[in-house]
Amino acid sequence: MTIAVNTRFLLPRRLEGIGWYTYELLKAMVAQHPEDEFLFFFDRAYSEEFIFAPNVKAISLAPPARHPVLWYLWFEWSLAKALRKYRPDVFLSPDGYTCINSKVKTVMVTHDIAHMHYPEQVSYLTRKYYKYYVPRFLERADKVVTVSEYTKQDILRHYPQVASVKVHRIYNGCRSDFVPLSENEKAKVRKQYAGGEEYFFYVGAIQPRKNVHRLIAAFDLFKKQ
Repeated sequence: MTIAVNTRFLLPRRLEGIGWYTYELLKAMVAQHPEDEFLFFFDRAYSEEFIFAPNVKAISLAPPARHPVLWYLWFEWSLAKALRKYRPDVFLSPDGYTCINSKVKTVMVTHDIAHMHYPEQVSYLTRKYYKYYVPRFLERADKVVTVSEYTKQDILRHYPQVASVKVHRIYNGCRSDFVPLSENEKAKVRKQYAGGEEYFFYVGAIQPRKNVHRLIAAFDLFKKQ
């Protein structure tokens, strides 16, 4: 089987939420399926660190897709052309975007539809793009994967034209690094980072919709008590 993947969020030294999701998912998939060929489609020069095994072929497609106009050009022209050329059995897009102008079987991962709840936090052009394309992405995909039950129900509520039978919730996994620590190990970490005291730790993006202000308020209340 040949599996094409949208890997434009695999950026060296710049992995964020979807980038890490893509990295961990593909690293595991490639290792578990050495009999399959993986085509990684990047939107710029790629790093060799993301070519996990001999069964991975990396392909760079212009233009770098970081703007609504460039999203359109990359997905509907460059990527569509590449899918016609390589004719994979399936296309996996882990970032909530996909290629409408393709007949290849498609699995798309949607992490959230935050733009429906916080439209003021994206630009006017981005809002217009999402309004037009997101429902079409959801309808075009043969399977839609969500990482939470909330997002699954959110999609079905806001886009009732999407068939519920093709939306599947698959929770995020975690690396073997993330295991419970012993009390002695916890004490070492507290000593290293907080002088032995307990501490608050936040790893999300600094965005209003992440509710960071409530975390700060909670920390302030904690300090007062």
